Amino acid sequence: MPSQGYATIGLKPAILSRLQKDTDEFYPGMFLPSALIIMMNEVKRGFYSVEMNNIRADFTGRYTSLTIRSDVKTWVEENYEKLEDDYVRKYKANSFTLFAGVFMLNMFESKAAAQNNVVRIKEADFRWLVKEYENRKQEYRAKHGVQSFEQFADIFLKELLEKVNTAKRILTL
Repeated sequence: MPSQGYATIGLKPAILSRLQKDTDEFYPGMFLPSALIIMMNEVKRGFYSVEMNNIRADFTGRYTSLTIRSDVKTWVEENYEKLEDDYVRKYKANSFTLFAGVFMLNMFESKAAAQNNVVRIKEADFRWLVKEYENRKQEYRAKHGVQSFEQFADIFLKELLEKVNTAKRILTL
């Protein structure tokens, strides 16, 4: 898709500076447009979803343009079509440019929330995971099309976390 070219999105100065600050926090040394590509792909792969957070944005000032890849803009536009009514109701984002700014802020907030749920694995735990991969390689290749250890780890750990969350819900009833 990168061969499709580039597009621009207008953002208010306060939103752009906040997005750049968040980029520096999650992707040190990376430019905002590159971070947006990575985040779009993370959302598409299901690492986290873009939730509507309590965001107070400053919509004053003149618009500044941000050049991004056209597939990112297309993805934001698709989300605008789906979420427009909700964003108008909650954020009073009654145009695409206001939606885009708030949506991107929500992406970073959602990523931060997802980071709080990251599983930290020690080296000893990693060896256990490698053994599980060896034991379940054929099963996961047939069931999920897993070709690498990384793919296995993503799916296997996600399944474990889902089981833990289900158990928590049952125990809190």
